[in-house]
Amino acid sequence: MQYANAYQTSKRQALEILTKGEVVVRLFEEASKQVKMGIFLTEKQDSAKAYNCIAKAQKVISSLNLSLDMQYPISIELNDIYGFIFEKLGEANAKQDVVLMRELWVLINDLKDSFKEADKLTNASKLKGL
Repeated sequence: MQYANAYQTSKRQALEILTKGEVVVRLFEEASKQVKMGIFLTEKQDSAKAYNCIAKAQKVISSLNLSLDMQYPISIELNDIYGFIFEKLGEANAKQDVVLMRELWVLINDLKDSFKEADKLTNASKLKGL
């Protein structure tokens, strides 16, 4: 039991030192992992577990959407993108549509890569300002 508590404490502390950009990237990584697992499980005919994985991915996308600061124009665009992904994940889940899941997985990874690059640029500009 103490090992489980130590692991949770370590995990929480690791998340606390991440930049906002790194947190967003980690969330996209989790969504990507869940969709990939959903694809695998759907192909293996384990629809109950696949459903849960895609539902977890939807939860992550919803969390990303709720974290948007709508005073910025980019947030309005991201809101639309996240809404689209959330809706299509639900559709793919209901229909067990592996093709749609793969397309969404690619989109999620593209967004993750974009945020990762933006975080690098932001951190690089901060370092130059020092």
